Amino acid sequence: MSFQVGQTILHRDIHHDGRITSAVAVRVVADDARGLLTWTAEGSQVMWRTTLHGERVRKFSVDELAVVPTMLSPGQWAGTNVLRLTPPGASHSIWWFFDADGVFCGWYVNLETPSQRWSGGFDMTDLVLDIWVEPDRSWKWKDEDEFAERTGHPDYWSVEEAVPVRAEGERVIALIEAGAYPFDGTLTDFKPDSEWEATVLPPLWDHHVSDLPPAIVV
Repeated sequence: MSFQVGQTILHRDIHHDGRITSAVAVRVVADDARGLLTWTAEGSQVMWRTTLHGERVRKFSVDELAVVPTMLSPGQWAGTNVLRLTPPGASHSIWWFFDADGVFCGWYVNLETPSQRWSGGFDMTDLVLDIWVEPDRSWKWKDEDEFAERTGHPDYWSVEEAVPVRAEGERVIALIEAGAYPFDGTLTDFKPDSEWEATVLPPLWDHHVSDLPPAIVV
């Protein structure tokens, strides 16, 4: 299954229990051997998981998430524009962040399960541990505390499954330090089509999620 340039599709994060954690309307830039490249413009529509009072739960602890009722709430992508590359079969994606003026701010490596495509977009499970990369390719791990808190918890991943997650990050770090693609300056001057407006959620944004959410590759 492939997508067309300019098409609006969904990028969804699926929790291990099958619930949708977030859904973001994105624009297809390319879909080829290097992977699926999408654009998220400031103002694009999203659905975030929040408390019943509308507070986002992204930074809630495991204990808090176990007792606080949540729901999906509408919102907008704000503050940045993002180009995202999801390589085929990879347990990560690469995000190019641009400010409101289109200036490149840095890369973000999101560690995640290999994506699963469906007719309206692609689903994955976020694995919390990430890497931030400055334009000069200096880098740092992000959210290590959250990753450690979830490791070994029955609602997330086992100690054994955590090992390949970090190893995937270390493989990407080798590319960063070598200045290899995609950290070689490619797409840091990207400009979206002038006719592309902020994307909106399609009617079937909450289309049935597979009974088997994306799995961690051990």
